[in-house]
Amino acid sequence: MQRWSLIGAAVALALLVWLPLGLAGLPLDTPDGFLHLGWSVAWVRQLQAGWLWPTWSDLPWAGAGSFALLIYPPLFRVISGLPMLIGVPPDHAIAAGLLLILLLNSIGAALLSMAWLRPGGWRWLLLISAALNPYLWVNIYVRGAWPEALAQALLWWLALGLVGLERGRRWGLAVSTAALTGVILSNWNGTLLTGLIWLLAGLGLWRAGRWRGWLWSGGLALGITAPFWGPALQALSTVRPPIPAGLFSTEFFFGGGGGPRTFADLLWVQGLAIAALLLLRGFGWGWSWRRSSGGLLAPWGLAVAVVGLALMLPPAQPIYDLLTPLQRIQFPWRWLAPTWLGALLWLCSPGAVASFGLPTGRRRWAAGLMALAATGLWADGLGRFAANWVGHAPSRQERQALRQLLACDPLTPCPRGVQALPRQGELSKRFLALPDGRVALSGVPDYSPAWVPEGSWIPRLAIFWVPQWPQRSWAQFQGVGQVQLINRSPQQRLLAVQAQGPGRLRILQWAHPHWQVRVRRAAPGGAWGPPLAGGGRDPQGWISVPLQQGRWQVALAYGPAD
Repeated sequence: MQRWSLIGAAVALALLVWLPLGLAGLPLDTPDGFLHLGWSVAWVRQLQAGWLWPTWSDLPWAGAGSFALLIYPPLFRVISGLPMLIGVPPDHAIAAGLLLILLLNSIGAALLSMAWLRPGGWRWLLLISAALNPYLWVNIYVRGAWPEALAQALLWWLALGLVGLERGRRWGLAVSTAALTGVILSNWNGTLLTGLIWLLAGLGLWRAGRWRGWLWSGGLALGITAPFWGPALQALSTVRPPIPAGLFSTEFFFGGGGGPRTFADLLWVQGLAIAALLLLRGFGWGWSWRRSSGGLLAPWGLAVAVVGLALMLPPAQPIYDLLTPLQRIQFPWRWLAPTWLGALLWLCSPGAVASFGLPTGRRRWAAGLMALAATGLWADGLGRFAANWVGHAPSRQERQALRQLLACDPLTPCPRGVQALPRQGELSKRFLALPDGRVALSGVPDYSPAWVPEGSWIPRLAIFWVPQWPQRSWAQFQGVGQVQLINRSPQQRLLAVQAQGPGRLRILQWAHPHWQVRVRRAAPGGAWGPPLAGGGRDPQGWISVPLQQGRWQVALAYGPAD
């Protein structure tokens, strides 16, 4: 009966955390949320047009295009995009995806507590603390880092799989493989951090003689996800890296040096809350993890929490300098996701051992004081983002405008979108109307071709940029002549050009070798010429095709270069 009570409570807690978003609507002022909203819509459009595994989209920057669908892991846009395929509005589809993340988080914690802990209050403590995890809330409501929140939620399932592997259960291999696969398909930063803590788990399983299942789970996860990460890693050198490209050193806790306020200045209190939880467990029940019936999760959790805390502090800078791949996480405070997992596992580990009871004597007083301190720091960690819990919901007019703007075709004029575009507010920062009546969605320059020069960009917001568009329309002949887009699909473009003299056809799409550009005379039997070198790239990064007088056809086709 208690098992069903825990599952029911997990569902109820997930709904409770989701309720502000579910009732008020998807917040529009999250830094990363608009990126993932746009990528989900772009993925759905390409799928609807017949491209079953899309790796490029023309939605960003009114047709300039982005390789985000190739580089960024796809799981969240699949989860949020599937409802869009059956007609659910994009904002509602994203909200449904976030509810699924919260359910995965709380149900995973509930199942772990039932598999690992003895019946009683420890199970409930693990469930409630997992559901009220402040860093998960920050990723959902403040940052809009929804794929990162998905990877964070899957960590509970990874811990559950670790319990199964340690006990030699077949389901342990299946659960751990599924969790690792989900993390890899969710978020690159989460994949790197999860890989590191999974290595720590492997050391523990090796000492216990259970390393084969650990090895199989990692190998299977890498094999299952290879169709994604293989092409993505191959393409990394051809696209612009994220901003910042390396470690952002001012984002260490207490590492701002008196400069501009950083996100770390808002999150450091969570590090103190984690430290208080570690001390609460140590003062109240001791620091020993060697009681065999407690299993591997207690020492693993303590190790993950201590390593995570250490790597979020400024003295860890030499470690990142030495192990440069670690700099891919960009912000040291991203260690909060596995660190919270480790701290809560260590905190609740007495519930796995029958001989552990409530602390007595001085231990009781010490545990009580640390519990009060941890609770206060926990509340402070949430209170620092009070404005993001209440009062930033979109209005009904903004929700309708968002749907209309996302429905615009980036290559053709969209009068209804221009009319719906507000002059103020978040939507006016993310969208803009172009002179020819098209609507452009701004975005981060990440995943655009690497050779697009800085001068071709306008930093409209801190990370949301727009190009320096050199002409009014998407395709324009630089000379005397006319251009017409006569055919279009997700992977092809066919344009007809009637040139009354020599000139250039410039297309406002970023040039890339994956987009082969060919030219032929528009006459019976005209043969296509070879692909233009560099995808026809001009000095500004656009596609530019030199043409002589006459009638021509210009074809763009997406695929590997010959």
